[in-house]
Amino acid sequence: MTVTNHVVKAFSEASLDRGLPQTEGVESFVTGAAWFLLTDQKSFIATLFLLTGLYCPEILDRKGLRGFVINAQVRLGGAWVLYSALLGPLTIMWGLDYLSLPLKYLYSSGPTWAVLWLLNFSIAYALIAQIAPTVKWSMPHPFVLLLAGLALSGVFYGMTVAAGDSRWNYFGTMNKWNYAVALYIPFFTVGVVGGRNDWLKSVEEMPAWVVWPLRLIVLGFWVTFFLATAQVTIPIPGLSLDSGLVDSIAPPLYATVVSLNLLFLFNRISSSGKGQSKFMSNMGGAAYLVYVIQYVPMSVMLISWMEILRAAGVLISYEGTISYTYDDKGEPQLLSKGAVWGGFFFVLVLTKLILWPL
Repeated sequence: MTVTNHVVKAFSEASLDRGLPQTEGVESFVTGAAWFLLTDQKSFIATLFLLTGLYCPEILDRKGLRGFVINAQVRLGGAWVLYSALLGPLTIMWGLDYLSLPLKYLYSSGPTWAVLWLLNFSIAYALIAQIAPTVKWSMPHPFVLLLAGLALSGVFYGMTVAAGDSRWNYFGTMNKWNYAVALYIPFFTVGVVGGRNDWLKSVEEMPAWVVWPLRLIVLGFWVTFFLATAQVTIPIPGLSLDSGLVDSIAPPLYATVVSLNLLFLFNRISSSGKGQSKFMSNMGGAAYLVYVIQYVPMSVMLISWMEILRAAGVLISYEGTISYTYDDKGEPQLLSKGAVWGGFFFVLVLTKLILWPL
């Protein structure tokens, strides 16, 4: 999913003249792309923090404090250092060389900012667990959790209005502290409490009369996100949905209901007991690895697509890292919808094929 997210983001920005060649008919690709990014980005990272928290108690019990900290530093800290100090800068330098720009080493945490904060949260939990009493707490009813998500939406709205896009919202390599306070910290904490008290079993046993309303709520969010996007990109006459308000309120509640649905789904498709734990653990390990190295093959495929366009006779020039296409008379020319759709599937499929064995 993370690979799909970043490929979609690259091509949707291309359609809006940000990085890759522009395309005609913005609504052809961007409507679906923007909708997908909204549905995924509002919940994906929060769910990642939740899943990490769920398995922290089990790993701490098995390895002890010393083993837990060493494991976290190697598995998470090593991944962060590998990308931010080596793979990220090398990828940037390769792109600069392709664009005939001066080469320079640029430290870049890139997508591994989340891995760094998973490491911070995990070690903080392990230290606190040494002195804090064990909390025995059965899982609240899912609808009560939705009310908690609604309360966090209020916190998120207040912080979004207060922090805006100021530099303090990115302090310490955190990608927006309004998300950290209202989503990542609460979701990781709930994951730890849930992991200690076997909440996954309660999720697995949710009755149909609870599961189906949760699914319908997700569907309602999806429709809302689509309308918020389509009213601008298509557009839809007479529709005046406040997309800014949706964006500044929805994430915590949406992430809560999505996480409940995903955990229920994972429990259904995985085996019970130890098999279930092994399934989730392996899935998490693979996700971490792909998350760290995905930009390398994706960058290769993006540049390959650009070279295919050149070979097909498309004239491409660059202003910094922004590219523009021209016809044979030197007049600006937008790429066809087919070129962008074809390029999207070319980059997506080949990147996934490279990463799939991992």
